[in-house]
Amino acid sequence: MLAIVAEQLAVEAYTRAVASKQFTGILGAYFRAALRQETDHLKALSKVSKSLGGTITPTNFVFEDGVFDSPIELLRLMNSLEDAFVGAYLGALPLIKDKNIISAAGAILGVEAGHRVILREARLNFRDPGITGARVPNDRSFESALTPSQATAALKPFRR
Repeated sequence: MLAIVAEQLAVEAYTRAVASKQFTGILGAYFRAALRQETDHLKALSKVSKSLGGTITPTNFVFEDGVFDSPIELLRLMNSLEDAFVGAYLGALPLIKDKNIISAAGAILGVEAGHRVILREARLNFRDPGITGARVPNDRSFESALTPSQATAALKPFRR
């Protein structure tokens, strides 16, 4: 299940982000809360997968050297991951047949979209010159869906 791999990646990235201690105050609190939320997502999806007879395979991830040493690089990484997660969940919704799974995926999608906006706002506050589009945290009227192959490709650079 691609969603489990995505949540494993999210847990790993947020774990490393929290451990990096790049952020304090409200942004540090955001990272700790997001880690708890991503962990909850992973547990919930793992439970669903196991109930359907699936098995969970631990996945190892790689990140660019130094990405957790720079606040802006870290924010860029996390923003791009959340963007991919939002797109993956949105793209998966019409493919899911079970109403309980649709409900869970939709609930997770909302949280991931919130993460994306918070990270974009942080990038704006850090005056990240790499930010594109409208210079506001809520820069979209509509999120963009990813097909399963696009979502798989978005995760590929991080998988060993």
